Amino acid sequence: MPGSTADYLQDLITRMGTAEQTADSRDSVSWKAYREAETIDDPALLPLLEAIIAAHPKPRERQIRCDAYFVYGKILKNHFTEEGCAYLISRLRLEKNKYALYPLLDRLRDLPIPAEMDIAPILQCARHEQWTVRHSAIRALGACPTEESREALRWYLCQEDEKAYRQEIIYAQASLGRIGTPEDIPLIEPRLRSRSRDVKLSAEIAIERIRARAAGEPDPWEPSR
Repeated sequence: MPGSTADYLQDLITRMGTAEQTADSRDSVSWKAYREAETIDDPALLPLLEAIIAAHPKPRERQIRCDAYFVYGKILKNHFTEEGCAYLISRLRLEKNKYALYPLLDRLRDLPIPAEMDIAPILQCARHEQWTVRHSAIRALGACPTEESREALRWYLCQEDEKAYRQEIIYAQASLGRIGTPEDIPLIEPRLRSRSRDVKLSAEIAIERIRARAAGEPDPWEPSR
């Protein structure tokens, strides 16, 4: 990284937001800037990013905030802090636009959210009227192994209209695969008979992951590091 300074972050965020036409997106300034952001692991940059976010509160400045959230989330993924995680969750109360909310939730999905942390904003988003926000929130709940999270996910598995809730059920099962307990398996098992291939497959994977975790075995679906 060229330097842990506010100027560097401003430049990085500007490059992330650069729109251009290239034959291969991997040659674009924006693509390279996003890949650069994924490697940053200096938590000393978090207050600087918070300052950038606070300095750009207007609706038309949403993309600047979203790019700052991306960098912030990648730093936390590489070097987690509870304070930083709480900050991102708190921003869910302030952002109103779906195009800001779902990227925030996607960043939280990658973090080990502590069980004692207030996740009320995520729970609220899990019932959001916009499907992009709702789906990202359901997936983010899989990062927080609490009874609150599991209860919110079970609600979707209890819905009888599988066609209307198909995607929510798929994501809820995936999240329960991460944080569910053996007690959740009977609620998932009926989906093994689903006519939807994706619903059935996500149920199979969720049950396999839950059973492996309960037996103290390695998660067969966790990416190797």
